[in-house]
Formats: sequence, structure tokens, C-alpha cells
Amino acid sequence: MATNILMEVSKDEEARAYYESELIFQLDQNGRMAQARNEKAIEIAKNLLDVLDIETIATKTGLTVEEVEALERDN
Repeated sequence: MATNILMEVSKDEEARAYYESELIFQLDQNGRMAQARNEKAIEIAKNLLDVLDIETIATKTGLTVEEVEALERDN
């Protein structure tokens, strides 16, 4: 399916430019969403440092143990 779309838009310069700009936009949006999720995970982890162990915080937030340890050092 993606190959068919690519074949069609590659025939038309304007369509290809539009498709590429949409793709870039989607990648940018995905990157922003991932960054926002990571920032939220960091915020949650900071709030849990005084009540949970590092391994549990890492597991529940999706952060690495090293990231949580760095938060603890910076806190």
C-alpha cells in the first residue's frame, strides 16, 4: 500500500511535495508527543522519589534506572 502511494505521488511533483511535507509534519508531531510523554514521566518520577525505590519508579514511568538515579542526584 505504501509503495502504491509512493509510486502515485512520485509521478506528480506537486503531490510528492505535499506528501513529503505531510510526512515531515507527522514526524514532527510524533516527536513532540514523545517529548511531552518523557517530560511527564520525569515529572512523575520526581514526585515519587521520596516514596518509592528507584527500580519501581523506572518500571512504572518507563524511564531507565540511570535516568531516575540522575533525577535523584539533581533533586
